[in-house]
Amino acid sequence: MAIGFLPPLHGLRAIAAIAVLLFHWCQLFPGFNIWIAQFHVPGHPWVNPSLPWSMGWQGVSLFFVLSGYLLTSQWLDRAMTVQSVMHFYKRRILRIYPAAWMQLTLLIFLAAIWPALFEQASWSKWLLNAALWVNLPPWFESPLNAVWWTLPIEMMFYLMLPFLVYCQRRFGLGVMVIAILFVTVSWRWWVMLKYAGRDLSTTELLVVLDALPGVMMTFGAGIAAAIVQDNIKKADALSLLWLSLLLFVALQTLLVSFIEVYWQGGWLLCLWNSSLALSMAGIVMAICKLPESAAAKALSTRPMIALGDWSFGIYLWHFPVLQLSHRLYPEWGATAFTSLLALGVTLVLTLSLAALSFTQLERPLMRLKFA
Repeated sequence: MAIGFLPPLHGLRAIAAIAVLLFHWCQLFPGFNIWIAQFHVPGHPWVNPSLPWSMGWQGVSLFFVLSGYLLTSQWLDRAMTVQSVMHFYKRRILRIYPAAWMQLTLLIFLAAIWPALFEQASWSKWLLNAALWVNLPPWFESPLNAVWWTLPIEMMFYLMLPFLVYCQRRFGLGVMVIAILFVTVSWRWWVMLKYAGRDLSTTELLVVLDALPGVMMTFGAGIAAAIVQDNIKKADALSLLWLSLLLFVALQTLLVSFIEVYWQGGWLLCLWNSSLALSMAGIVMAICKLPESAAAKALSTRPMIALGDWSFGIYLWHFPVLQLSHRLYPEWGATAFTSLLALGVTLVLTLSLAALSFTQLERPLMRLKFA
């Protein structure tokens, strides 16, 4: 059965967006993170109060899981016709491209006015970014906004989803999940072998490792969760929640403990992200089955729902705002106080831009009758 509006999932989208914002903040303005890290427990690298922001990049994985879950749920009671597929594609295009184009237009304008503060680019780079053809062959153009690396991955997943739903109906969920897991692990293993001896955390290689095949299981976990959700009894949802949380914490501990060798390649590099996606998918399912739980209620508050509405805008706008702040005031990263000041400025500007994007562009487009 298709699911309707679920407030807790909006809250999870908010957490994903804010987590990515905090990760980039502590990268560009590390003062607070350096200060709070001194309170870690020696000999236990996973007991470190700086980890919540340092691990915020996992918000992208949560976005992917939620995409798989929410979009697949729309197909559970829908016939697979040319009309339904075209309607799905049209809505996905309207959801992604207009907000990205609005940002790109503003970046072009700002680059013309303040060339010292904003990247100058050729027309070919602007056009490829407008098409979201970034980090893709044959040009492998870099994104003007670094966080745009996920947008072509999302768009390619949207293109594939009707086919994946068809495969699930034709061959069964088990076969589809095994195939997706095989693709993910095989791709990451191939990248590891091809670039053996190199640091895979560099931007150049990370975009290869985390191309769609390398993160396909992140979407696949969300797809599987949407399909099996009706088979999860409410009485079992609490156990599922605790098991998923336990797996999530265990995976964090494992990653932090072996982070020095993780990016050199190995079984952890091949399997960790897929395991993380499964833990997140379990949390999503459990929370949806437990609307009266404390966690679901906390995620369903008005502020969390509003942040969830603005989450795409938060994701798009936070990095340019952080970059601009860093170029204007690089010294703000030196101390805990000034880095917190940078965070405050970033939150005010980002939330304002995200709210404007949602109310004036994203929501009106999604309400169009032809959409």
